[in-house]
Amino acid sequence: MVMRALTLDFLRAPRRTPWVGMLLLIAGALALGQVANHERALAGQIELADARLAILAKAGHSKPTQPADAEAQQQEIRHANEILQQLALPWSVLFKVIETSNEKEIALLSIQPDAGKRVLRLAGEAKNFDALLAYIARLEQSPMLSQVYLSSHELRLQDAEKPVRFTLVANWTVQP
Repeated sequence: MVMRALTLDFLRAPRRTPWVGMLLLIAGALALGQVANHERALAGQIELADARLAILAKAGHSKPTQPADAEAQQQEIRHANEILQQLALPWSVLFKVIETSNEKEIALLSIQPDAGKRVLRLAGEAKNFDALLAYIARLEQSPMLSQVYLSSHELRLQDAEKPVRFTLVANWTVQP
């Protein structure tokens, strides 16, 4: 079997077809025009729909909305009263008490107040158990918190410093 020599010419310029480029340019310009026209039409439809929605909203708000029955109205009133009670609570004072009791050996991870039951749940990590007990004592001294007790704790042995992860529960009262 005889093999022929393969000749490769890397320097030869590729064939140019300028009409293909022009044809692609014209097709792209036509497509762009179609997209712009379609976008303009959609913007007009959106504007018309917004105007109709505004008219319907004005017409809908002219009548006062009433609950379907007295039970639904009572439930709405109860819910509104609960929200008002929660808003009336001195949240900033409670958080200030927690912040002033905190020190560098305690890291709080979560604060979960239950306004209805007046119970505060704190979760965090203490450097050691003595720091945790001192923190509980400081919280007990606050006039807003009472019956502070350790709900759960866990010594984190896998950590190098072996911190104590804890959960505290406290009752809190609103001072006049």
